[in-house]
Amino acid sequence: MTKAAGSKAITTRGVLDALETQGARLLKVVEGLGEERASKPIVGEWSARDVLAHCIYWTGMLARMMGVRGYPPPAWIPRWQAEAQLGTDELNRLTVEHYRKGPFQTVVDDFRFTKGLVRDVVDFMKEENLLLPAGAPWGEGTKVWEAIASETHDHWRQHAEELEKALSH
Repeated sequence: MTKAAGSKAITTRGVLDALETQGARLLKVVEGLGEERASKPIVGEWSARDVLAHCIYWTGMLARMMGVRGYPPPAWIPRWQAEAQLGTDELNRLTVEHYRKGPFQTVVDDFRFTKGLVRDVVDFMKEENLLLPAGAPWGEGTKVWEAIASETHDHWRQHAEELEKALSH
């Protein structure tokens, strides 16, 4: 068990559980809508499907940064520019546009796949490494566990809450 200063214990099991719980929560919301309803705008111009696509990109980016081999940047990102040069809004736009063209099940499957990539890295990570500095592009003082949370389970929880709130109206 590893302790973050002034907080509760940070454990590999805790991170893995959060990945599973929040990933399942987001999928339940999106899949529960069915393809037709999940593809209609619900949060601004984005559909639930678009939200899931957006999460795929950022989870995949994290997986690449965590050293997952054989998982290149997505084909819909122009090869003449580094991902960081495009900026967040353009990366989101390109990703959402790409996933709008394909089958709904592909979006669901790709979310599960990228979640699994991160889960596998965390599962084999030394627990004490969760407290190491995450480095760029995260801010100074950001720990590895916080970077993982920001691109996965905390991010997914925020989107699940946003979708749940929109659906309750």
